[in-house]
Amino acid sequence: MLLIVKDVLAIVFIIILSITSTLFVTLVIYVLKLIKINTKLKAKQFGKFNTFSNKKQIVFLGDSLTDFYQIEEFFHDYKVYNRGIASDTTKGVLDRLEDNVISIQPRKVFLQIGTNDYIRRNNDYIFTNIIEIVNRLKNSIEDVKVYIISLYPVNHKAKVYSRFFTTVRNNKTIRALNERLKEYCENNNLSYIDVHSHLVDSKGNLEKKYTVEGLHINYEGYDVITKVLLPYVRE
Repeated sequence: MLLIVKDVLAIVFIIILSITSTLFVTLVIYVLKLIKINTKLKAKQFGKFNTFSNKKQIVFLGDSLTDFYQIEEFFHDYKVYNRGIASDTTKGVLDRLEDNVISIQPRKVFLQIGTNDYIRRNNDYIFTNIIEIVNRLKNSIEDVKVYIISLYPVNHKAKVYSRFFTTVRNNKTIRALNERLKEYCENNNLSYIDVHSHLVDSKGNLEKKYTVEGLHINYEGYDVITKVLLPYVRE
C-alpha cells in the first residue's frame, strides 16, 4: 500500500513538474515574441520620427543601455537623438541602420552595441557586425564621425536575481572584445571610447553602485558615462 502511495505521489509530482515546465516555456516564448514585436515597432517609429528630425546632428545608437540613457537630459546643451532599442543586437542595428540613422545624415554617431548578441553569438560575430555598421555609416554619410563605445561590464552577483539578467555574458569575453575593438580603431583611424574601465570594481565586475541589477545602468552609472563621453560630444 505504501509503495502504491509513493508511486501515485511520484506521478503527481511529474505531472505538476511537466505542467510548470510547459507554462514556463510558453511564457518565455511569449515574452520573446513581445520583445521582437516591440523592437520592430520602435524601429518603425524611429523611421517616422526621422522624416521631421534635423540633419547633421548627434545620434546615439545601440540597445537598452542606450535606450534607457536619458541623453536629452544629460546632454541638454546639444541636439542629440536617441536611437537605442532595448533587446537589440548588432544584426538588428544593421537591419534598421538606413531608416533609423543614415536617413538623417548625422555628423556624429555614438555606437554602443553587442551585449545581447552573447546569448547566441561569439566575439568574432559581434566584432564583424560592429565594423560593418561603422563602414556602412562612413560610406553613406559624408564626413560622419563614428565613435565606438566599449561594451560595459556586468555583475552576476549585484543582486540575488542578477543571473536572470546577465545570463551567459562573461566579463573576460567582454574585455577581449573591447581590446579587439580598440586595436582596430587605432589601426584604422577610428575613435574608440573606453567607458568600461570607468565602471568596473576591483574585481573587474560592473560596480554595484552603478547598476540596477547587474546588467543595466542606473543614474549614478550614466552620470559617470556622461562625464567620459562629454568631451567627444563637445569636440
